[in-house]
Amino acid sequence: MNPEENSELLAALMRQEELLKQLIASINKPKLGLHSDAGSSKIYCNRHNGSLWYTLNNSEASAITQTALTGYLRELKFEKCERRGKEVYKLLITIQADVRFVD
Repeated sequence: MNPEENSELLAALMRQEELLKQLIASINKPKLGLHSDAGSSKIYCNRHNGSLWYTLNNSEASAITQTALTGYLRELKFEKCERRGKEVYKLLITIQADVRFVD
């Protein structure tokens, strides 16, 4: 091989190495959220309906089988509401993940 061919081969290998690094970084990136539906999703967190996470569809609980929700905390607030005739506060958490989650 002449020096020009060596230089071209080295440049091609360096490009390939950079693409491989990008691919590995993309694979190792943490997965966020519980599912990939578009929009936002209101989820509930307690063990009263047989699972840690669940959604409500027409007042019927639907379990989410995943055990963790990962993402970026966007908002944390307490909301005053009434439950069983008493004034209580609910903790509302908004998490940015694969979609927006409000828990």
